[in-house]
Amino acid sequence: MSSRISSTRLCLSVLAVLLCFAVPVRADVSIESVDVGIGQVTRPGVWTRLQVQLQATEAVDCRVEVIAADPTGNPATFPSAALKLQPGTSRRVSLFFMPGRLEETITVRVVSAEGIVLASKKLNGAESKSDAADFVVVRHTVPIWVVAGTLGSDRSGKSDHQATQQAIADRGVQLTQLESTSKFPDQWRALSAVSVVFLSGRFDLTEEQSSALNQWVRSGGHVVVIAGTRVEELTSSPIARWALDGSEMTASSLSDLSGLEAYAKSSFRIPIAARIKGSIIRARDGVDVVTGIEGPLLTRSSHGFGRITILGVDLDRPPLSRWRALDSFVAAIADLPPTKLTDESAGQRISHTGVTEMATQFQIGMETIPDVGDRSTLTVLGLVLLFLLIIGPLDYFLVHRLLKKPGLTWLTFPAIVVGAGLLAGAVAGGANGTVVRSRMCELLDLDADSGFSRHTVWSTIYSPVHRRYRVQINHDLQMLSPGRSASPSAADAPGAPEASSSGWLHWFAAPESNFGGMYRAAGLNLGGAGYRFSEDRSEIANLPIPAASDRILASTTTFDVSSKLFDLNLKQAGTGHLSRDSTFTHHLPFPIDDWVLVYGNRVYFHDYLAGDLMGSSAIEPEVVWSAIGRTTGGRELRSFLTGSTFQQTGRKGVGGSGDEFEHTQVDWNRRETDLQAILRMVTFYELAGGRDYTGLLHDTFSDLEMSDSLPLDRAVLFGRLSTPGATIQIDGQALPPDRQESFIRVLLRVEDAPIESSLPLFDK
Repeated sequence: MSSRISSTRLCLSVLAVLLCFAVPVRADVSIESVDVGIGQVTRPGVWTRLQVQLQATEAVDCRVEVIAADPTGNPATFPSAALKLQPGTSRRVSLFFMPGRLEETITVRVVSAEGIVLASKKLNGAESKSDAADFVVVRHTVPIWVVAGTLGSDRSGKSDHQATQQAIADRGVQLTQLESTSKFPDQWRALSAVSVVFLSGRFDLTEEQSSALNQWVRSGGHVVVIAGTRVEELTSSPIARWALDGSEMTASSLSDLSGLEAYAKSSFRIPIAARIKGSIIRARDGVDVVTGIEGPLLTRSSHGFGRITILGVDLDRPPLSRWRALDSFVAAIADLPPTKLTDESAGQRISHTGVTEMATQFQIGMETIPDVGDRSTLTVLGLVLLFLLIIGPLDYFLVHRLLKKPGLTWLTFPAIVVGAGLLAGAVAGGANGTVVRSRMCELLDLDADSGFSRHTVWSTIYSPVHRRYRVQINHDLQMLSPGRSASPSAADAPGAPEASSSGWLHWFAAPESNFGGMYRAAGLNLGGAGYRFSEDRSEIANLPIPAASDRILASTTTFDVSSKLFDLNLKQAGTGHLSRDSTFTHHLPFPIDDWVLVYGNRVYFHDYLAGDLMGSSAIEPEVVWSAIGRTTGGRELRSFLTGSTFQQTGRKGVGGSGDEFEHTQVDWNRRETDLQAILRMVTFYELAGGRDYTGLLHDTFSDLEMSDSLPLDRAVLFGRLSTPGATIQIDGQALPPDRQESFIRVLLRVEDAPIESSLPLFDK
């Protein structure tokens, strides 16, 4: 008996040893804290930085993953790079993910190299701050401000700061004040959801933080630098190299602040009793927004596709910190609308169309693929509802009237369902094809002054069957400078994801509340098909696309090229006009077709004799463009964008005097699918009348608008390219798109024309 017990114990001991070798020991890893975005605020459909504080009891190789549902409800996994945790030490890990909807719930987990989940934590998102929400996901119409420093008085015992913050929040702004610049991001994509960055007297950024802020502004951001009496701190900061860019700031004693009062459009006066200390800005480029007796107090200049605003008075010190209109002044600097936009006001004109944003109209245009039928959600749901209404009466008629055997319904009903499915599949195959199809749109942006370039690609992938795909979009960084290597920009240093020619790939969805929209309620997701992003966000694996459906993906990369691609001689002559001797020559490797050149309130285009303004000859490389060239005409910009005409209709009747005129305007077609017309409207949205003209919002595409650059001594050249600069790969194989359209937008510097005095000379 004892021998049997000994044998059993021996076997159990051997089995335990084998299990120790077979099953890896699970390390004790804990998630200490999770930070989402900046100040726990972000938007759906934008890259959002997530920072996790980890601690482990022993050394372990692992990675952090974020699982977030996309607008269709499918869970997407965003992994970090591989990392090694050391025992007894805390480590902070950063990675990027993209929220899919407003009420987003994400899962953060730590996964070992063997795939074992070591730690996991769920975070709940909401559209507004609450006790149940770990972070906030707001609509694109909601401004997000980040303030390094203070707006209003920061002295103890004073409530000016809190009152200013509350007044700004009442305007619908999500305001995040950083306790110190140490929390300012050092990666520019971490600012993707931010509308404006205020540096209110705090300029102690590191080189990495300055580089991230610089790249964000060049990509379309807006930074407000409040220098005031801290001129020395600003000039010694890393941001001075690009924020000042040749501008001069001198300390001064100020007495005239009336221009600031007028800019705020408020009747409240600044409580100034004597001269105050501040600074005068002599900008090398841009415009003087507010000028006092001593000189410019508020200037604004163009920086890449973004803007830099510099203020020469302090907002956290008297007298402006006690100004009752301080919130109005700050809102004016940030270009905040005078009234808060509500959901009801946003949808008054457009609720019946189901389209509320220019991005939605662009999505509809991208889903228009040649030889593929209509695949709208409403159409499919309508057909399903019609089928459900017909199938019951049809089966009843069959088994009761024709066959007169009600019991056969157990056979006829499934047969009708299967037959209808086979018929629908056959009809769909004939109407939509049986092969994978795609449509691609490229937008190449170039700042001719600095050589900074941004390449954005949208690609629609249509699948005839239920299938998963591995997708990658490649950007050609040599497209602007063949024969010369394009150097990555400062933020795209070697080793960083954005230095890759494949860019950052992500899904694209409409900012709507219907199915597949980013504003749809989260609801309950059952059995969603998951997929995975690569570590550098350049590839998506196992992307599910249902039969006869499509997904739109987008990819963006930035790079620097030569700043000598354009020889510029553009000069302004009066308000909103180019001088007659203005010229430019480009050295791009391709012509620019269907072009329009916009400056101030004028648009120049090819004057096609047959009347087609856009179907014209191109601007060829090395050929001089002239403002008075034989192929160029000029027209008032808004009338051109809106198709407005103003013509005489006749003379007034008896007793009247003068002529009668009629003003007509072509309404914006919200069902327009021409991508060139849509992108041209996005580019000059505000100049065309914005929401009042189109009836659509444009907040999702606000970083693509260039209306703000025109008042800053810049002209915009918009045109079409015949040479594509991007390719898409499906499962490792290139997929030629059924239709590929490429557009280019170039920012051109316009110099001030010398002022010639016409006053007579008098003898002394």
